[in-house]
Amino acid sequence: MFANKSTNANPSFGGAFNFGQSNTQQPQQQQQQQQQQPTASIGSTTQTIINPPTSNISSTSNIDITASLDNSSSDKLLQDLLEAANNLPKSNLGNNNQLGSIHLTLDELERKTQELRNIEIKQNHYTKAHYLLADAGVKTGDIEDELNGIQLPKSSSSNYQQQQEQFNYKIDNNIENYLKNRKEENILNTIEQSFNLASQDFDTYINSSISVDWKLRREKLKKAVGLKDSSKFQEEALKCSVVWKSNSASANILTPLSTTSPISGTRSISRDKFENYAKIIYSLNESRIENKNFPLCLNFYELNKIQDDSKSKQIAEIWKILQNLVEEKNSKVLQEQKFFKSDKLKLNNLIVEKSKKYLEKEFLNYVDHIYRKVIDKPKNFTPATNINKISFFIHQIIIKNEPDLVNKTLLVNGVPIWSLIYYLMRAGLYEDANELVFKNRELFNKFDKNFPIYIKNYTDNSKFQLNSDLRERIHQEFNQQFQYVLNDIETNVNYDPYKYSVYKIIGKCDLNNKSPPPSINLSNENWLWFQFSIINENDSNDESSLIFENYSLDNLQNKIISLGPKYFSSSSNNPLYLKTLILSGLYELAVQYCYESMNEADAVHLAIGLAYFGLLKCSDFNKDGILTVQNNEYEINYSRILGSYTTTFKLSDPKVACEYLILIALGQGGDSTEELRVCHDALRELLLISREFGILIGELNQITGVIEPGVLEIQRKLIGLENLNLFHRQIVLVTANKCEEEGRIFDALLLYQLSCDYETTIVLVNKLLAELIATSDLNKPIILFGNCDALNSGSIDVNKENNIDNNIILLSEHIWNSFSKNSHILSNITSQVKQTCELLISVIEIRNDFIQRNWSEVINKIDKLNILPANSTDDLSKIRIYSELIENNDLDENVIKIIPSLLILVLTCVTNLNYNILTKRYQSLNNEKDELLQWKKIAKNCIIYAGMVQYKMPREIYSLLINLESSL
Repeated sequence: MFANKSTNANPSFGGAFNFGQSNTQQPQQQQQQQQQQPTASIGSTTQTIINPPTSNISSTSNIDITASLDNSSSDKLLQDLLEAANNLPKSNLGNNNQLGSIHLTLDELERKTQELRNIEIKQNHYTKAHYLLADAGVKTGDIEDELNGIQLPKSSSSNYQQQQEQFNYKIDNNIENYLKNRKEENILNTIEQSFNLASQDFDTYINSSISVDWKLRREKLKKAVGLKDSSKFQEEALKCSVVWKSNSASANILTPLSTTSPISGTRSISRDKFENYAKIIYSLNESRIENKNFPLCLNFYELNKIQDDSKSKQIAEIWKILQNLVEEKNSKVLQEQKFFKSDKLKLNNLIVEKSKKYLEKEFLNYVDHIYRKVIDKPKNFTPATNINKISFFIHQIIIKNEPDLVNKTLLVNGVPIWSLIYYLMRAGLYEDANELVFKNRELFNKFDKNFPIYIKNYTDNSKFQLNSDLRERIHQEFNQQFQYVLNDIETNVNYDPYKYSVYKIIGKCDLNNKSPPPSINLSNENWLWFQFSIINENDSNDESSLIFENYSLDNLQNKIISLGPKYFSSSSNNPLYLKTLILSGLYELAVQYCYESMNEADAVHLAIGLAYFGLLKCSDFNKDGILTVQNNEYEINYSRILGSYTTTFKLSDPKVACEYLILIALGQGGDSTEELRVCHDALRELLLISREFGILIGELNQITGVIEPGVLEIQRKLIGLENLNLFHRQIVLVTANKCEEEGRIFDALLLYQLSCDYETTIVLVNKLLAELIATSDLNKPIILFGNCDALNSGSIDVNKENNIDNNIILLSEHIWNSFSKNSHILSNITSQVKQTCELLISVIEIRNDFIQRNWSEVINKIDKLNILPANSTDDLSKIRIYSELIENNDLDENVIKIIPSLLILVLTCVTNLNYNILTKRYQSLNNEKDELLQWKKIAKNCIIYAGMVQYKMPREIYSLLINLESSL
């Protein structure tokens, strides 16, 4: 999680180092300082110049603990872009071979140099000056001849060439030296090749682990520097321009769902409706926790009924249909997952029965409305009995539209009796229809003497079906009476369509033709009621299923799907496709149609209601797509549409988003392992994005350490995590680990505390403190490096206010102080972790003393840590004991990491103390000499110790320690 950059140490003191690092380059200034400095001899008459120790202890290393980007200024944006570009894989040229830097060995350099020396450059430098010399009487040609005749001794370059040739001859004949040189070259080449491979591996890892959206970064950069911005960005695009790829199958569930819907999200509904929806969902979850019944359909119905738009009116009717199906008014027990484990045949019969009754009641209300609307009615339609209401409806609507009907049917008091029977059944008034037939049974004796028996048996049967004997008889009569019109129903005008329809409904006759006669098919509702009336879906063991034709709900559903929305939504004032889907039990298609053609918010809540009652088939999570087909059944991507819905308010209303995401667990019966996993992933994603840990998980009192539970912890039972420890492990700890991976250390520390994982909290504190101590500039207050801005950008602002909310060092000290006062918390932390934390906090205090130039105090405190030989009385055996702590891995890795920093602190303090003694004007020779020997002994012990563990220490650090010790 830490992005440390390897840098060269300062000529005198370094601040960025770790055990296990190596660097093959030595700074030029460091090589210059390896020369021995003049020393001062106590008591000697010879006085030499004493060089003061360098006080600037600097480090050029940068710390980038968090992966988030700081886009506060255009300069910072440019810097981020350059750093991100450096992490891109190197381009391949030619035959896919990466071009490395050119390196020549010493022998090759020597040979090339010698070749250049042997090249004789001949140039004539004649100018027009010889004309002037000739005019003055000087013959330039004679002078040139004399100069060429001079015999010069062999030049020094020739001697050097001869010597070099002899040297090369010796080398060529010295096989051992040659092999030695070749061996050294091979070792260096191998090391260089290892570095190149490591660099390539790192570039490959970055390329596979980081996705950089350069287009978004470019547009953001334009905006920062004042250029015109061509588009508006979503909040997620701005925050996640660099996103670590996740291995989770349900990653990014809280993102918009790809859909053809013209209207999506909460923008298509008013704020009041959004809030009212949220209140209902909150009340639903509260009732589920208490195992109380909640009238969900009624609440959604009342909410949409008061809206003015036509779509809300349709949605209100949908909830009324569902309320009728689940019998919500009569229920006093919890109805969650009421139908999930229901037998399919029983559920289909229930859907047919309830939907049919709903359409009948709807038609009866329509008839009653027509009856009450006309004040001056003929006396033969009074009083307002059911039969008179239907008769008046036939008089006002049917006969006016089809006046020829009275000429081809049986009349009773001027009213077509078959039409009256049909519409009584259409209104659900089966008892009235039976009574009407019984009173007029003499009229049926001539042609339909068995019909009173049929309708009596049909009405008395709870399933509205005839027994086998009567069904066989009515089929025979039906075929005899309508044999001339069976193949020409649509154009034949010589039969009574109402008598035909009544026989067809009661006897389930001629199911090859499932449509009603065109003359009585006045609306889509009539067509749908007729379909429900002729359905004869029975048990496969039923005798009638083997004799008579069958027409099931599945057949009707396939018919509705084939007709499509255009057939049922031909009228823009009263589109019926959604209503038809709900009435026929096509709930998955209803959610999809509502989502894509009406309103996302209403579709989401429709899906919630259906999933709550166990009526919705939910698919496994997939990133895109609302509807899928599995085993010839439609399934809704329930979890995905819930996550997509919360996209627009997950930051503004995280508590509301949490209430919705909890409902993902309702999918697939409420106890599905897959749905619970997706629900947990979605909640963790919400925590990471919103960072509202106090509202969702719990509010931590920084003084007392008491945690006030949040909404998610209170409702953990609804997501299958009733056990608090299980909730902490599955939700809080996983989120904390993700924050730590992303470098969000403040969030990670808070989450570890909220999960009561005190051990991991202190482990992370130790890791952070050790990293800061090991990599920060020793010449600056360490508190500055703990600021969140410094952690993110690497830039230090001395004027920045520091507190426990923005400084990791102050927060770490606060956490440790709080834990130290609680014996229960301390009992859950291992002794080594506690000791390491105490030691690191002590080093923070030592660093403060170092900045205040309290050299002796720094050495004394480091000596008390008992990890370094910082005492003049330490002998070689004690030094070996200290070194074996590292060799045997007896020290915590965080303590090992800061040892180079402590060594430099000790050597720097000794150097400054030595300088102060030597530069005193008045000196007591004996006392001062003893003190000098004491400090030099400490420095010598530290150098011996560093030599013993040199293999674990960066080369530049060890060289720096040698330079410091040599300056004494």
